[in-house]
Amino acid sequence: MREERVDVLVIGGGPAGLAAGIEASEGGEVSVLIVEKGLKLAEKPCAEAVSAATLSDLGVKPSPRIVRNRIKGALVYAPNGKDYVEIRRGPEEGYIVNKRALLEHLAIRARRSGALFWIGSPALNFRVNEKGFVNEVLVSRRGERIVVRPKVIIACDGIGSMFGRGFFKRRGYEVIPTAQYVLADAKVEDEHMLEIRVGRNVAPGGYLWVFPREEGIVGIGAGVKGAPAKEFIDKFMKENRDRFSNTTELEYGASAVPISGQVETRVKRNVILCGDAAGQVIPLTGGGIHSASMAGKIAGKVAKEAVLENEVNEHRLQAYVKEYDEYWGNRIRQSLKALKVIERLSDEDLNELAKVLSGEDVINLANGLNISKVASKLMRHPLFAVKLAKALL
Repeated sequence: MREERVDVLVIGGGPAGLAAGIEASEGGEVSVLIVEKGLKLAEKPCAEAVSAATLSDLGVKPSPRIVRNRIKGALVYAPNGKDYVEIRRGPEEGYIVNKRALLEHLAIRARRSGALFWIGSPALNFRVNEKGFVNEVLVSRRGERIVVRPKVIIACDGIGSMFGRGFFKRRGYEVIPTAQYVLADAKVEDEHMLEIRVGRNVAPGGYLWVFPREEGIVGIGAGVKGAPAKEFIDKFMKENRDRFSNTTELEYGASAVPISGQVETRVKRNVILCGDAAGQVIPLTGGGIHSASMAGKIAGKVAKEAVLENEVNEHRLQAYVKEYDEYWGNRIRQSLKALKVIERLSDEDLNELAKVLSGEDVINLANGLNISKVASKLMRHPLFAVKLAKALL
C-alpha cells in the first residue's frame, strides 16, 4: 500500500477546507494535501447567498463567473404573508454566487500555492498512536488505497465528519433538514431582492427562501424542523401557482445544516475540526460560507505555524480556537440565543414582531450582532418585554 507523507492534511473541499489549504500552503514552506470525497465540488445544495465581505475576506473578486446576481436587500415576511420587514444593505452589496465556480477558484488558488488537491478521494479511516495523535489516515483515490501520514489534520468534512463522530464525539450536535429546487421562469417582483418567509405553516422551526439567480432562475428552498422540508416547498408553490406553475425544474437537492452552535471541543491532539463538522454556521440563518471559510483560514495559518515551529501539539493548535472565537464564536453564540428565543414564539407573535423590528434589527438578530441593542428596543414593547427581550439580554 502506497504511503504519502505531508505536513498538513485537509479533509474536505468545501469553503472551510479550501480556505485552510490556501492559507497553509501559502509560501510553499509546508506540504499540504486536500482530499475531497465528491466527484465534483459543491455537490451539497446551497442557497448561495453571501455578503460582499465574504468574497473580500476570501480575496475573491466578484467576477461574472462567480457572481450570479447582485443583491440589494431582502423582504422577510411574517406568517400572515402580508406584513414584512424590508432589509436594505445600503452601500454594501450582497451576492448570489455560483458556489461551484467559487470553490473551483479556491481550489486552483490552493494548487498554485503548492497544495495537492485530490477530488473523488474519500478519507476512509484513521489510526491513533500510543500518545493519542492521529498518525495515519486511509484515503481511497480512484481505486487505490493510500496511507497518508500527516503532522496536522484539519477536518472540514461536513456534518457526517469521520473525525467529528469518531474522534471528537460531538455532544448536542443538531442539524436541520433542508431542500431546494432550482427553477426557471418563476415570477419575482424584484430580481435583486431576496424573499424569506417564516411561520409554522410555512417552515416550522426554520424558514423558506426564494432567492433570484441569473436570467429568470430562482432557488426556492426551506429548512424545517421535525418534518420533510420538501413538503413545505411544494405546498408553498401550490399556494402560489401564479408564480410557479409554468416553471421548469432544473435541479433538486436535499441536505442538512447544523444549527446547535459550535461544538465544545474543536482541537484534540493534532486534529483541528472546522466548518459544518464543528457547527460553525450562523444558527438563525443557516448561513455558513463566511463563518466556515474564516475558520478554515485561521486553522490553516495556525497549522502552518505549528509545523514550522516544530510544535505540533494540542496547546499550540488551540490558538485557532482563541482567534476564531474572538469574533465568530460570539456571533454564533448570540445567533443561537436569538434562535432559541424566537422558536418559542407563536405565529401571532411573529406577525406582531414584523411590525416592531426594523431591517437593521433583523440583520443583527440573524447574524448575532448587537443583540443587546435589539433587546433594549423590545423591552419597550409590552408583548415582547418578557417573551423576548429579557431572554436576549
